[in-house]
Amino acid sequence: MTDLEQGGVMTADGTGHTSTDAGGGKTKEKSYLGITHPWWLRELASLATLVLAVLIIRSSIFSIYVIPTGSMLPTIKIDDRVFANKLAYGLMLPFSKEQVISWSAPKRGDIVLFKSPREDLTFVKRVVGIGGDKLHFENGVLHINGESAQEELQSDRSVMTDMGANEALARDWQLFVEKIADKPAHYILRANNGQTVGERRTFTVPEGKVFFVGDNRDGSNDSRSWGVVPETTIYGRASFVLYSTERHEGVLPKFRTDRFFASLEM
Repeated sequence: MTDLEQGGVMTADGTGHTSTDAGGGKTKEKSYLGITHPWWLRELASLATLVLAVLIIRSSIFSIYVIPTGSMLPTIKIDDRVFANKLAYGLMLPFSKEQVISWSAPKRGDIVLFKSPREDLTFVKRVVGIGGDKLHFENGVLHINGESAQEELQSDRSVMTDMGANEALARDWQLFVEKIADKPAHYILRANNGQTVGERRTFTVPEGKVFFVGDNRDGSNDSRSWGVVPETTIYGRASFVLYSTERHEGVLPKFRTDRFFASLEM
């Protein structure tokens, strides 16, 4: 009687090695090219392959970031889960801190994720200055290469509800729509008596560098404090909010259903 008639299994390489026990039960081992591998080693190899694939995807293709602070309010709310496209500007390999290949440069108005130049943290901010730009802040108003950003004070403050921030503190914020040149308009916040009152500072952005600010201009640790960042250290561009949760005392998460797949543009 042949191996196959006895319940044996023909291997993929055609070697004909069997892998059944005497009673025809579960397979314990499998032979490739004359080498027998225990079942647990095959399972471990499969798991390692899966982990490696996930690592490559998160490092080089896309990732999801939880936003813990209010520096980008009201555009990005606290505890939003932001989807980041890591192929927007170039390719960054796992465990690397810079792009190995770059095919596009960030543009003014882009919301990007990058490593903080001072801490081992990932920041999300808006690009307002690129290489060669001269930026000037006058009482909180941004000027780029001598041209003032257009600002319009908003009376409809509905966008400021359920931001995850101190609602009483939010009453001291002014809500504006800011428009920079031909870029899409976006919301910004300024505190009535914040650090931008009386602000008067000028910055020049070197080539290959990027200048970032948060949309919450009085609640953001950004390039106004620690300077510019190399383009090649940007992880990716924030595309949309995948989902969001509220902070509350319950055990189960409370979802903000209106934030599911929410756009980061007005």
